[in-house]
Amino acid sequence: MVQLDVPYREKDDAKALGAKWNYSDKHWYCEEDQLERFARWYHGDLLPGNADAGDDGSSDKVIVSKDGESVSDGFESVTAVTDMIATYFLNNSMFQIVRVKGEVSNYSLWKGHHFFTIKDSASVLKCTLWKNTADLLPEFKLEDGKQVGLLGSIRFNTRRSEGELVVARVFDLGEGDEKLELKLLKEKLQAEGLFDIEKKKEIPKYPSKIGIVSSKDGDAIRDICRVAHDRNPYVRLFLYSVTVQGASAPASIIDGIRKMDAGGYDLIIVSRGGGSSEDLSPFDDEGVVRAVFAAQTPVVTGVGHERDWTLIDLVADKRFSTPTYAAQGVIPDVMSDIRRIKQLDASIQSCIRQIVRKKLLVLESKRERLGRYDPKVVLQRNMDRLVRLYDGLYVNIDELMNRRKHRLDVQIATLHGNSPTAKLVKGFGYISREGIPVTSVDMINRDDELVLSIHDGQIKTRVTEVIKQEKE
Repeated sequence: MVQLDVPYREKDDAKALGAKWNYSDKHWYCEEDQLERFARWYHGDLLPGNADAGDDGSSDKVIVSKDGESVSDGFESVTAVTDMIATYFLNNSMFQIVRVKGEVSNYSLWKGHHFFTIKDSASVLKCTLWKNTADLLPEFKLEDGKQVGLLGSIRFNTRRSEGELVVARVFDLGEGDEKLELKLLKEKLQAEGLFDIEKKKEIPKYPSKIGIVSSKDGDAIRDICRVAHDRNPYVRLFLYSVTVQGASAPASIIDGIRKMDAGGYDLIIVSRGGGSSEDLSPFDDEGVVRAVFAAQTPVVTGVGHERDWTLIDLVADKRFSTPTYAAQGVIPDVMSDIRRIKQLDASIQSCIRQIVRKKLLVLESKRERLGRYDPKVVLQRNMDRLVRLYDGLYVNIDELMNRRKHRLDVQIATLHGNSPTAKLVKGFGYISREGIPVTSVDMINRDDELVLSIHDGQIKTRVTEVIKQEKE
């Protein structure tokens, strides 16, 4: 893995070529076999020559004229020219031993190799301290803001067409002037209370009108607009384009903050993309810090990358590490809320439909049960039952009457068989006196008038003698 120094404004170009972002160490990188593709962002040693170049560094390609004929015009290839420059630095003794002092900035460490720049008030110089050299040196510490003296040689990087100091010795000269000045300014402003938490204004939860102080040509404003479009296309964004780098930047940024503060916005975003500490220095300007503190409108910052801290971040009502995060932090994700509401609405509608279906099934069941108790249905059912009972009753009555008639016939026959009159036709009869049947001779006296009833009439007679049979 090879670490790359990709400026924020060039991140899309690097990503398009296949560079990858290391989230833990916050830097771009590529594989070693892809290094040639990313030469302009590599701070290492010189890369191998162009594979298309000849042994002398010149290209074997030809130029085609307008009429299509190949011509040799004597022009040198870019590789040949940059190799000549590199050879000049390599062979010139005045560049072999160089002593220079300055303040360290943009320091990074990769696999033991040290990459950084040193600067003074007017210029910067790229520096590389290789691991094998660093391992031989006494213990030292490189960091942004440190004043150092360096001993080394100047080399020309043909791929990036820039010179750099290959460091052989490092001398610690203490803190640099710029770092010391920045530290004193920070302590001064902090003592005045510009960074106090209790003085920070509340950020509105749902801003509808946002002022932006940034460059119209930078990636920052494009990132903010993209985030706003994705999260809440209804929010209104207003840009006050300012210079965000160079000597004129502080005054431009101050003017932008003041104009936006007077514009009646819900909040102000001050932003710019990443860059070196020199690029971000306008946001350490005392006037810029005081302009943010004096603003009546809440101010948030999104300057540089995660590792970048400027004084404006300390005075702002809220600091975000990048312009993208600043936009995400202050613009509510209304579109996600809308999508969530639609999902909830669909879920509610589905639940309602399920509940209605269940209720309809219950209602249909109850309606069916209730229909059984409808007076008309009940009456009809009872009428049917009454008819059946009525029909059954007549059947039963007929059967009962037949049984009873048959039984009566049997009993009549039996009774007739037992009737005295029935036997009269066989010569039998019965005796009565004054209508009372005579059952014993003790009931008759001599001269009593008796009636003999036979089957076809009666015979009246008088008793002449009563003979009583003696019991044995």
